[in-house]
Amino acid sequence: MTTQPQICVATHHSSIEALLSDAEFLSLANRDGFLVELRLDFFDDLTEASLDRALNTFAPNALVTFRHPLEGGKRPNATDAERLAFLQRAADRGVAYIDIEARTPRDGFDKRSAKLILSYHDFEKAPKHEEEYLKILNPMRHQPDVDVVKIAVMPATINDTIPALYGYGYCNNDADPDPFSTLILCMGEAGLWTRVLAGFFGAPFTFARGEGAPGTAPGQPTWRELRDIYRFHQITSKWQIYGVIGNPIGHSLSPLMHNAAFEELQLSCVYLPFKVEGDPQRFMHEFVVLLDGVSVTIPHKESILKCCVIKQALPAGMLTVEQVDEATRTIGAANTLKRNLGKVSEFPSWSGSNTDAPAAADCLESGLGTLQDKHVLIIGAGGAARAVAVGVKERGARVSVLNRTRERAETLARETGATAVSFDDLPTLKLDAIVNTTPLGMVPNVDTSPLEENQIPNGGLVFDTVYNPLRTKLLEMAERRGCKTIEGIEMFIGQGVRQFELWTGQKAPRETMHRVVLEALKKRQAKK
Repeated sequence: MTTQPQICVATHHSSIEALLSDAEFLSLANRDGFLVELRLDFFDDLTEASLDRALNTFAPNALVTFRHPLEGGKRPNATDAERLAFLQRAADRGVAYIDIEARTPRDGFDKRSAKLILSYHDFEKAPKHEEEYLKILNPMRHQPDVDVVKIAVMPATINDTIPALYGYGYCNNDADPDPFSTLILCMGEAGLWTRVLAGFFGAPFTFARGEGAPGTAPGQPTWRELRDIYRFHQITSKWQIYGVIGNPIGHSLSPLMHNAAFEELQLSCVYLPFKVEGDPQRFMHEFVVLLDGVSVTIPHKESILKCCVIKQALPAGMLTVEQVDEATRTIGAANTLKRNLGKVSEFPSWSGSNTDAPAAADCLESGLGTLQDKHVLIIGAGGAARAVAVGVKERGARVSVLNRTRERAETLARETGATAVSFDDLPTLKLDAIVNTTPLGMVPNVDTSPLEENQIPNGGLVFDTVYNPLRTKLLEMAERRGCKTIEGIEMFIGQGVRQFELWTGQKAPRETMHRVVLEALKKRQAKK
């Protein structure tokens, strides 16, 4: 019998007949590392005979439940006695797990050789404090014959999952003598980390959905995503955890890129997306106990710098240490955080840096050979433009800034030592390269461009930081003008490579990272 954490794939079928005709689920039957959850309340053809047919196929590695109507069950008229009778039949047939809600009386129930999961579900909210989890958990854990205690709740935001982090820390630890496991699942996008890291916290399994299936709870990833992207079966409490914070975050290719790199080098690391809404300070303060490094994307790159300041009271007064390098301070934004203990604090803290700036400079140097004394026009005046400006100026380039709002261009130029220009100036500028840092041309607005074709100088270099789509309208027009072009994917990979090496101290497998991102982008475009 396997000791690795398992992936329990939830059935979504409305009948046992449909389940037994599903090639995907038949392929998962009794496969090592997998369970199949049989949701008996879903099946409209449920009888003792039809259940026996399902168990003939799935019994050894089946998790069977007949959900209570008050906890998401689909049979509102089913009595406790009726539900328990079917669950007893499953236990008699030797299934792996029986899942029964804590509210359901179990008088006379014999779990046989199955492990008993005692569960609690709330599809509307999540506990706001760790103590609320313990009030739910403790009465459940002290009931007889319980092997696993499961809580599934619905957080409104990522901050509502913080109590789950500490609830896990209380329940699944080496010093706890109780012979049971705890599984805490936060549903929805905010709770993805609780599903991926179930094994990290000592839970025996997590839940997933089938390919193309809706799942039985919000936020369930597919079993292939858990297995192939996150390497769920291998995760232990010894692994290092990384992630990306942003809002929105579901589209991010960073988890695919970094997890492929970790797997290539066989590092015990996993990387997850975290949808962080509002000010990220509370999230970063609480999750510093879990995360070893963080990528930062829109809209947090500027506000995240507040998380890189340590304050410590000394006899002479308050010492403040800003743990960012000079370039990051000049840019005023960070896209990379690394956890450290620091010399001025006994608590974990964050050091911030910006890998966008050197990645952009790398891209331009690859096309120009050198940036020394080259004239680079940056289109845009936001955070990305600032990073590019600082990155290329550090390598000796002259920078002009063009933005539809002249005042913003002048502000950026003044703060970075560049020159603000207007669209009317374009014909007179002798440019070596143009860099678009605006979102113009990005999916879904693929027919837009920051420049008209006749505004692009012949024979220069044009670099678009937009990477979805791969070939933007700006790049297509530049090619027609005889320009060399650089796609945004190169900067995306470049900043990721630098993040990876900063975190791990190892040379990043750039080719692998490039390949998986390129394949994913091509698949997305093919679906359009």
